[in-house]
Amino acid sequence: MNWETIRVLLIHELRMLVRDRRTVILAVGIPLLMMPIILYAMKSINERRERTLVETVYKYAVTGTEAEKLRSILARAKESQARAGKEKGEHERLERFKFEEVNVQDPAASLRNKDIHFYLEALSGPQADALPKKKKEQDEAASQADSIRKEILPVSTRLPGVPLILVYYQGDQDASQAGESKMRDLLLRERRNGRDAILIDHGFPVDPLKVISINDKSLASAGQVTGSWVGRFLTAFLVMFLLTGGSVVALDIVAGEKERGSLETLLTTAARHGEIVAAKQLTIVLVAILITVIHIANILAYVTFRIIKMPEDFVIEAPPGTVVTLLLLFIPVAAFVSSILLMLSAYAKTYKEAQLYFFPVYLLCLTPSFAAVLPGVSLRSAIVIVPLANVSVAVREILVGKFDWPMIGLTFVAMATAAFWTVRASARMLSQERLITSSEADVADFAGGPALFPKRVLRWYALLGVILISVALNVPQLATLRRQVLFNELVLFLAGPLLMIWRYRLNLKEALAFRTVKPAVWLAALLIIPSGNLVGIGVFRLADLVIPVPRQMLEQFGQELTPPGMPMWQIILLLAVLPGICEEIAFRGTLLYGLRRKFRPAGLAVVVGLIFGLFHVALFRIIPTGFMGVVLTAIALFTGSIFPGMVVHAGNNAFAFWAGRQGYPLAGLNWPLYLAALAIFGLSFYILYRNRTPYPDLRN
Repeated sequence: MNWETIRVLLIHELRMLVRDRRTVILAVGIPLLMMPIILYAMKSINERRERTLVETVYKYAVTGTEAEKLRSILARAKESQARAGKEKGEHERLERFKFEEVNVQDPAASLRNKDIHFYLEALSGPQADALPKKKKEQDEAASQADSIRKEILPVSTRLPGVPLILVYYQGDQDASQAGESKMRDLLLRERRNGRDAILIDHGFPVDPLKVISINDKSLASAGQVTGSWVGRFLTAFLVMFLLTGGSVVALDIVAGEKERGSLETLLTTAARHGEIVAAKQLTIVLVAILITVIHIANILAYVTFRIIKMPEDFVIEAPPGTVVTLLLLFIPVAAFVSSILLMLSAYAKTYKEAQLYFFPVYLLCLTPSFAAVLPGVSLRSAIVIVPLANVSVAVREILVGKFDWPMIGLTFVAMATAAFWTVRASARMLSQERLITSSEADVADFAGGPALFPKRVLRWYALLGVILISVALNVPQLATLRRQVLFNELVLFLAGPLLMIWRYRLNLKEALAFRTVKPAVWLAALLIIPSGNLVGIGVFRLADLVIPVPRQMLEQFGQELTPPGMPMWQIILLLAVLPGICEEIAFRGTLLYGLRRKFRPAGLAVVVGLIFGLFHVALFRIIPTGFMGVVLTAIALFTGSIFPGMVVHAGNNAFAFWAGRQGYPLAGLNWPLYLAALAIFGLSFYILYRNRTPYPDLRN
């Protein structure tokens, strides 16, 4: 490799970038201008929100048989506010809380119509004891249907005969949620004050609050605390800046040159492909680093001028040794990201197509860089060999002051190896003339219809992924479990594939693999349901050794997935039957059909399974759902039909929910039971193999 040639090519690329006003504006100008605008807008919006919530007079209604007793409690709370005046911390927040009762005929309807911010229902002890289970289920169902949420006071476990206060509020409205929170804290404080007054009246000698004093003291220094917080996000921010900044150049440096026809001219020169790749990668890295420096300088300037307010104990301890270590770790990260962007640009035929591929690549690279955010993840685990995730965890430990040099060295080697592999892969990709030139027109582009679908299938699923994430985050009406499941399954995973079939005039039976199977296949499918579920749990437990998932997160996920008031038949319908049908149509139907000629069977199963796992979004679910996706794809490849996969998918989900409701600890079994399930699982696939009807038209 001639470094002089690389230098000449690099200077040429940088000159071309400087001359291109569009690239300069997008890569440098907009980041420089947008950051202060975004920060100032966020600051103004937050201050305005806080001011609005403080100045709001929260309107509420009181109902229930114990309404008068509750009104007297609220009256005493107002008197306490008037006596206390302004205090610090939580008390200051409560003293500025202004609330006013209004008389309404139907509190629930008034809450929906935004006439009140929340309402309280006060029940006597016997009434609370007599609340039937059916009424609780109806309340929870209504709560999910119209976004009205319910909080129960007191918070602690209620003893028999104790009165009950229910607080209803609109969870998708900021003012309603803030009012509920303040009213809840106010009632809890008044309950504490009443309890303390009773103790003093009955002869308790001192103020209960002075019985014991509790102070806390952190043994970590302010620099270690700040380093722990910064280290969790530093790698993610760096990767984000490298991706967003480098993409501006990367998408134009190959895909853009294809459209302009200038890349063919460059290939006719004496420069080797490796030298061209090196020059383009260095260009991407330099621009990405420049944009990263601009962002960091902006943030530091705004912190210095107190545009961004930081805590008083925010101290960054970064001696020269720490800075050098971080730079050494980030160098292969920059090479890795730039190579991926270069491959993306080389694969795309046009600038527009490259932009479409960018978002899935952005998510794939950004997700592992957040590994340091997960609690309990240590560098002394298998995560040390996972690219980006290992650097994320290592940076957090370094900024805390924990220098585990053997593991840091292994992290550097693993990341450098991944970067070297991606550099080699990008060089090989740019050596393929069909990928880097636009002179040879693809026959499928002219033929259209079924011939074009394999080339466009990943674009469609990238679009479905964008819709899945953006809608879930930005449409409050779909925040409930039922609506979100119905939207995902019926709109994305059923209507989406049917739209693809109509758009490209595909044969419905072939695209969705509607084929009959041999009778023995159904026996294997039934055996796979329980055994596959246990094997999947075993895979999750092994993955938990690499990326530990807090038990609280799993419990919260389980509660959100299966609310206590939801009947079992609804759970089976929404979370087993519909996914078993719709998701199989989407992933083992049109996706598998579109990719069948791009990969060999083993690679095809892994790719489809990985995409299936990524569509389940949560980081800790990607591995087990990806594993199940590989299993379901393998079933479709062995049988040539979608129907056994539908049965296994629905049965696996139903079995898991049923076992959870029955209290069977499937995730806490002894390892020999998982090995026994693995044996049955292997036997099931042996039956499928002996009775196979392979998926047609696969790549050899």
